[in-house]
Amino acid sequence: MKHELLVPVGDYLSLIAAINNGADAVYLGGKKFGARAFASNFTLEEIEKATKLCHLYGVKIYITVNTLVYEDEIDEALDYIRSLHKMGVDALIMQDIGLINLVHETFPNLVIHASTQMHNHSAESLPFLEKLGVKRVVFARELSLDYINAIDTKLEKEVFIHGSLCISYSGQCLFSSFILGRSGNRGECAGMCRLPYTLYKDKERIPTAGDYLLSPKDLCSIDDFKALMDSNVTCFKIEGRMKSPLYVGMVTKIYKTLMNQYENKEELKVNEEDLFLLKAIFNREYTKGYLFNDTDIMNIQAPNHQGVAVGMVTDVTKKKIKIKLSHDLHQFDGIRFKNSDIGLTINFMYDKNNNLLNKGRKGDIIYLDNFVNLKNNDEVLLTNPYLKVEEEITKKIPITMSLIAKNNKELQIEVSDNLFSIKNTTDYIVSKSINAPIKKERIKEILVKGGNTPFIVTNVNLCVDDDIFIPVGILKQERRNILNSLKELRENIHIPFEEKSYTPKNNNQEKEEQLSVLVRTKEQLQACLDKNVENIIVINKNLMQDNFICRIPRDNINHNYSYHKLLATDMGSVIKYPHYIDYFLNVTNHYTLDYLSTYGSKITISPECNINNIKDIVDNTQNKDNIEVYLYGNVELMIMKYCPINYLVNKDGLCHACQNSNYYLKDRNNSLYKIETNPLDHSTTILNHEKTNLLNALDKLRGMGIKNYRIELLEENYDETIKLIERVKNNE
Repeated sequence: MKHELLVPVGDYLSLIAAINNGADAVYLGGKKFGARAFASNFTLEEIEKATKLCHLYGVKIYITVNTLVYEDEIDEALDYIRSLHKMGVDALIMQDIGLINLVHETFPNLVIHASTQMHNHSAESLPFLEKLGVKRVVFARELSLDYINAIDTKLEKEVFIHGSLCISYSGQCLFSSFILGRSGNRGECAGMCRLPYTLYKDKERIPTAGDYLLSPKDLCSIDDFKALMDSNVTCFKIEGRMKSPLYVGMVTKIYKTLMNQYENKEELKVNEEDLFLLKAIFNREYTKGYLFNDTDIMNIQAPNHQGVAVGMVTDVTKKKIKIKLSHDLHQFDGIRFKNSDIGLTINFMYDKNNNLLNKGRKGDIIYLDNFVNLKNNDEVLLTNPYLKVEEEITKKIPITMSLIAKNNKELQIEVSDNLFSIKNTTDYIVSKSINAPIKKERIKEILVKGGNTPFIVTNVNLCVDDDIFIPVGILKQERRNILNSLKELRENIHIPFEEKSYTPKNNNQEKEEQLSVLVRTKEQLQACLDKNVENIIVINKNLMQDNFICRIPRDNINHNYSYHKLLATDMGSVIKYPHYIDYFLNVTNHYTLDYLSTYGSKITISPECNINNIKDIVDNTQNKDNIEVYLYGNVELMIMKYCPINYLVNKDGLCHACQNSNYYLKDRNNSLYKIETNPLDHSTTILNHEKTNLLNALDKLRGMGIKNYRIELLEENYDETIKLIERVKNNE
């Protein structure tokens, strides 16, 4: 099968680098609604220019509209998407369920890819996506290639093969949102996983080899690329819209070279210098990731770019730093002294005689000015190689030119590429030469010149009579005309625009007010029973009784449950057990609520929604009685396949310790985050250190007509649980 290399583009220079180095497709974001809000990103005018450029060079362009959208943003988002569709982008990468459904019904020809932000972690979620009208699924990074290969689906498959990893399942991380007010679901992630934490068992600190307990290495699939090419995965995706054009160019070059080698039945081999430069441009150390069942995914010593070793400091004075090089080093390279954690740019480099150098070679002794006050011998890391950034497209499009020139006939010229064939019959009538006939070699010489066009003529076909005359100016003009026509054709490739009206979905089910309480202990459960709580939710099977609701683990890939009542937490469980749908489906607008109401009669709104957001949803939906509001609890900030307790304490042994003790992560502000671990698969949840509490807003919520409320308990005792229940039931 034909595989696609999909490359990240954060700015225009990165787009040039991607095209020049062989990207089959690129993905980029606009100024809003993209999951990398702090990349440079593109205006609508720039996206239109980028679309024409990509299509000219046979590269597909996908636009990220992969954030959650609030009610007051829907019209703006739809206008934006309408503009993207009209300018001919090849697909949208999307997260918001309601917006996807709205776009699919409104613009049926527009291709939609399900972003990894949709938590595409199991085969059982794919029927949900198929019904939404999605064409391609971007799988969660937590899945293995073997698992993905075994999935039978009509959807195109896309996987990440290189770049930064999220430690949380994508689209399931609320850490940045609840702690710093910057939502990862809105493209504003503050990188909470890259910050230092300490691990505690109850009140005792557990020593660890590093402080960055949630920081993973970067994914790299170079060594296993043949397995990817042998797979049924359609698209190989590189992460990095926040990365530099140098990174984009080098990583594209490396993986495209491997793809070409595979297709040509050659040995898959990466140039050592290219790999060295890739590491020097950016790496946090590499892992094969869950894609290839690698359990060594963490770098808890450092969360930042590691660079690559280029030498050792062998002597330091107040004025000079003496370095023995293990690799070439250039003037204007950026370096860091590893243990001292001091960085500098090499403005001046000297030999032993104090002569200036612009390059030091492997094995050389070089000297640098010690204006950074380095005090000790240290390892030297190259962290920013000084390389030229390409500012223009150098790639050329191969074409065939043909000319038919018959005496007393119109001159005909034809051009063809892998997409189009254009044939022009000119107004010029070919005539017999009176003095000097034009030679075929001269005709070919003129036609083969592409000039400053994006084309290169690789083949010329001539069907011309002898002893004819064609002015050189005519040949040049017709060559220009037909190449301009071909350029315009390629630039304007697009899916036909079509817009239809949207029909709201109504599945409102009127009901009396109900309280749902999630319990974790026997004390909490007893309190709920004593106060006749309508819906008791359990996550501990030891507490389960027939009339309780079992919350399905949201990382489960096989949803087979015998319980009568279930709380669906992902798309796969929504398909199989639709009645009660949890907040992990990220409902932030009435379109998502209405779509999910076709499955369930109770849907919990995202806890990222404030009172005003909730009111906006209520005011616009016909399904308001299906709404449940998260009133109180420690919101689950992250769910991870990685288990810090297993990794740091049990060392891959049986995970019994976490069941008998309380474990916490402490941040720089001394806040403690409770860790909950599933002993069966080591999946781990981190809970917020603060309570979400909308109890004081109960009157407002009831005034809106809300009928369903949720409380989630963590460490509350019996009496505290009773008070909370009474507060809701009695509206105290």
